[in-house]
Amino acid sequence: MRHFVAVAEELHFGRAAKRLNIAQPPLSQSIRRLEDSLAVVLLDRSRRGVALTPAGRVFLREAQRTLVQADLARKLSQREAAKLPEVHLSFIGPFLYRLMPALVGRYRSESPKVHLRLFERSSTQLMAGLADGDFDVGFAQSTMVGNEGSEGCEAFIVERAPLVAVVPKTASLAARETVTLDELSTQPFIMPPARYLKQMSGILDLFEARGLIMNVSQEASQINTAISLVRAGVGCSIVPVTAALAFTHNVRFLPIADATLQPMELAMIWKPQQISGAAQDFVDYVKGYIGNNPAMLDPEQALATTRKSTSKRRAPRNA
Repeated sequence: MRHFVAVAEELHFGRAAKRLNIAQPPLSQSIRRLEDSLAVVLLDRSRRGVALTPAGRVFLREAQRTLVQADLARKLSQREAAKLPEVHLSFIGPFLYRLMPALVGRYRSESPKVHLRLFERSSTQLMAGLADGDFDVGFAQSTMVGNEGSEGCEAFIVERAPLVAVVPKTASLAARETVTLDELSTQPFIMPPARYLKQMSGILDLFEARGLIMNVSQEASQINTAISLVRAGVGCSIVPVTAALAFTHNVRFLPIADATLQPMELAMIWKPQQISGAAQDFVDYVKGYIGNNPAMLDPEQALATTRKSTSKRRAPRNA
């Protein structure tokens, strides 16, 4: 089946043999045996090249699904047989600002025999990893659930953080306590590429409703990257306020006075049908942790926590 998929995707026996690292004659024989066992012609061979028959197109689709499932079974069984239980945890940058230090630190102290393996990824990489069984649990924006590739996933909201503007400390706006959409529209702006715009749609709608055009000077798919560019003076952006817990140098975080933005929702995402017992225990632990720390879901608490932390860091040394 793997041999057939390689030939069907390459539509060339020579390239498929090279991809599989085998000689071409055994590959041809393997495909012949497969067709004989199915009593179906899968490939149309001619001097012009190789093409899939209608039956071959159907078999290719199902064979790809079967091979993905077989690879997933291999990964899950190998991890379950490991000496120490592991949980493969993937996350996007904002998980680092407030939730991860407290959650992971406490979990490690209470479950020392479980090894947490942490992987920072983009949202799309995270969701692909969940689908392929590379990750047990992911932490991403809740908007990722419902997209293509999230079939079979469950989600649990673990954090809500208000969105604020972040501007370079050298910008004229940095002296302000708040900023408006009109003022932001005059500044160079850093925002995600077009394929990530769903996560920014609410922000775009606000600008368009005012007849304002965002002056996009730079694209950045990751929030941490966008903030680093703001620090370098490239432009301004809109980010969760909890980023102020991690970034203070050369930037100011300012509430947007004339707009109400939906807070960023961070969700724990997993596939119940394919996680290990240790991973399920971790999911249950996170649910209990959030239940005991409801402030994580309160945007006003996120603002208060951030103000308290940043005011301490700005206080003079002899205060």
